[in-house]
Amino acid sequence: MKTIENNKIKKSLFLIKGIVIVLIMAAFNQSCTNLDEELFSEVTPDDFFSSEEEYVSALGAAYTQFGDFASNDPQAVQETSTDEMVVPTRGQDWDDGGHWRRLHLHSWTYEQAHVNGAWNFGFAGVNTANRLIFQFQSLVDQGQVEQATADAFIAELQAVRGFFYWQLIDVFGNVPLVLDFATAEASPSTVPRADVYAAIVSDLESAVPKLSDAVDGTTYGRMNYYAGQTLLAKLYLNAGVYTGTDQWDKAIAACNEVINDGAYSLENNYFSNFNQDNSGSKEFIFAIPYDQVFFEGFNIAVRTLHYGSQATYNLTQQPWNGFCTLEEFYNSYEDTDLRKGDVGTLEGPAGRRGNFIAGYQYTSGGVLVLDDGFEVPNLDRQPEPLLGDPDEDPLNFGNMFSDQPQINELGPQAYRQAGIRIGKWEIPIGSDPGTMSNDYAVFRYADVLLMKAEALFRKGLDADALILVNQIRSRAGVDDLTTLNGPLSFDMEGGDVPGGELFNEIGREMFAENHRRQDLIRWGYWTDLEKWVLPFYNPQDKLETGEHTSIYPVHRDKLDANPNLTQNPGY
Repeated sequence: MKTIENNKIKKSLFLIKGIVIVLIMAAFNQSCTNLDEELFSEVTPDDFFSSEEEYVSALGAAYTQFGDFASNDPQAVQETSTDEMVVPTRGQDWDDGGHWRRLHLHSWTYEQAHVNGAWNFGFAGVNTANRLIFQFQSLVDQGQVEQATADAFIAELQAVRGFFYWQLIDVFGNVPLVLDFATAEASPSTVPRADVYAAIVSDLESAVPKLSDAVDGTTYGRMNYYAGQTLLAKLYLNAGVYTGTDQWDKAIAACNEVINDGAYSLENNYFSNFNQDNSGSKEFIFAIPYDQVFFEGFNIAVRTLHYGSQATYNLTQQPWNGFCTLEEFYNSYEDTDLRKGDVGTLEGPAGRRGNFIAGYQYTSGGVLVLDDGFEVPNLDRQPEPLLGDPDEDPLNFGNMFSDQPQINELGPQAYRQAGIRIGKWEIPIGSDPGTMSNDYAVFRYADVLLMKAEALFRKGLDADALILVNQIRSRAGVDDLTTLNGPLSFDMEGGDVPGGELFNEIGREMFAENHRRQDLIRWGYWTDLEKWVLPFYNPQDKLETGEHTSIYPVHRDKLDANPNLTQNPGY
């Protein structure tokens, strides 16, 4: 079994971010400095990269596409449509034409802005990977590069392309399948989801064995063998949704490739995965190396914190007061769960960091922040008290010490302090919340353990699954489960259901990591949204519980641009 020596890790960690940032910036320097579009009728060998350094830097163009994954449209469609995250409309704030409310109510239309962004995210990644694969193979065909040299880079790009196609079939179902840059049609037709799944899985099963199995600075932030196996595990785990045929055994086998090799392990401290300086995490199988200077894009802090939180963290810009979690989801954590964290009280701020920022809030100097004790410098923020908003009171996220709901309504008059905020990723004092330097784990080891546990449970192997789940719980400081059955986090009055506690534990561990929508759909709970929306749902808003909402519509702009696309059913 392969292991990584601690001293080797320490020697390489200081290089890790530098290597990845250089790789990314090299791509920027080649493709993003000239904004005047120049069109070519064909790509010639003279335009290709011609050295090992250029091969590596060229890959950066494929990885820059991941920049939007953590905070923008992918997060919007995967998280704010679920029971763990919501963006209330607070007067003038976060209305955006009702887009955020429609996401949570599943009442989106084919003009939903986030849908267009999610499509662009996926196909930008696919198109870039296709172009680079074509360029590498052309170098081989011209005799400028040995096939063996090109194969490693092509396999890595196939894995990157597989990731983006996974996102596309997950969000949209039926999409065009384009795997060849040279023969790609200008207006490709829609292909059934199961067929796209089969093509990308076959492609990955061929490519992944060719990927590097190194776990060090040379592969950090890149698709290595273990990231490829984790991606395959994700596809196999959701195969029943994508194709109608479960692939539990294949999911287990792919997880075992990661687990049994011993290259990864759980961090002793859960929050080591989410600190600002987290690039050394033993759990990171594939991470996006965000950096406040060189690779921006991660901004959950500015999206979730209240305006007055600027004084709590001495932030260099004022937060936007948006994203928060739902009461039932927050309450699914035991109070002793280290992942939950403490609650700020009138006696003092929260002492223990958690996934959540709850209760009374204090300035960095230890003074209570008042809900109206801040200035709003632009018209995008609501300077006047909202109807019924308890202004002049101390800022108290989630009304933790009252008998009122944590969120009074979804909008348009949600209180400015309503809702417990997202604190999973460290927010350093004096930092810019709009461009965070915390690396973001796309795939981490705890998720692999939970995927294997779920696949085992689906096969009736509950005892084996419990062992894996309790590894996660032990790290969280809570007692072992004796059964995987229990009431669902969003329906505690509904009684025990098979696998209910496993479903809950997946949610607690993977909170806010672009995970929840897939889980709700795979477990069959996606259309139960009235159970988590109704406490603050305004009857004037449309609540859509149809099965068709398990995939999003193709945006109007895409249909107008390509007459060969087919709209998804129900839209």
